[in-house]
Amino acid sequence: MEDFSCYNGEGTLLRKMQMRILDIMLEIDRICRKHDIKYWLDGGTLLGAVRHGGFIPWDDDLDICMMQEDYEKFVEIAPKELSEQFLLQTPELDPSVKVEICKVRDKNSFYVTKHDDFTKNYAKGLYVDIFNVNPCPKVSRKVLKPLMKWLNKTHFFFKVKQDVTLKNFLATVTFPILNVVMQAVWAIICIKPKTKVGKNKFYNTYGTYYEPDDIFPIKDIDFEGKKLMAPSNPDGLLKSIFGDYMRIPPKDKRVTHIIHVEIH
Repeated sequence: MEDFSCYNGEGTLLRKMQMRILDIMLEIDRICRKHDIKYWLDGGTLLGAVRHGGFIPWDDDLDICMMQEDYEKFVEIAPKELSEQFLLQTPELDPSVKVEICKVRDKNSFYVTKHDDFTKNYAKGLYVDIFNVNPCPKVSRKVLKPLMKWLNKTHFFFKVKQDVTLKNFLATVTFPILNVVMQAVWAIICIKPKTKVGKNKFYNTYGTYYEPDDIFPIKDIDFEGKKLMAPSNPDGLLKSIFGDYMRIPPKDKRVTHIIHVEIH
């Protein structure tokens, strides 16, 4: 087994980041359990829990998902329940935030990625991302996945700071038109009635596609020695997202998002 301590060994900056992010997650978990709000570890966070028992050694973020009803309940309750060290960040609470992703931020840190915009005065502490999940329209996965990919790509491109490149210049010209087309297609397929939650498949903000039986009932999983909520079938979900998720990626694929970080 490869020794990954070169990435996040005790005392390293990345390990300090991971532990502060875990503090945020434990606060979210406390509120969710108190108010019977269900969430689940998702994406690379779930992969880390299964493959490494916690964070992927080179990872510096944490993602969870909630069904829309739980998401709305959390967003309503969290500002009143969060400890003083943390804050809830959404575009509704802070208009300077452009990306429609809910975050719980740590106030006692400063974290910069390449997409941060310093012309905007939003909080830039370490965070946990919370994605809301909704029932899918009744269309095949082969149609849904590329549609969601391009709908989100053309939408979020203009929400974050981009490098000055020829590729991004062409995207600036073509993406507005493509986004209108994608939205029109989405509106058409959404005309079809949806089945009840629990019967239909789900999707999140970035187009990840979920089978209900992979998610429910929610169960606990070990993560850095703590119990956090996870899907009922992590193996099925991870295979659908990553394929052979137990295979360790080559070193040149082990990337983090850090540009600059300060932890107080």
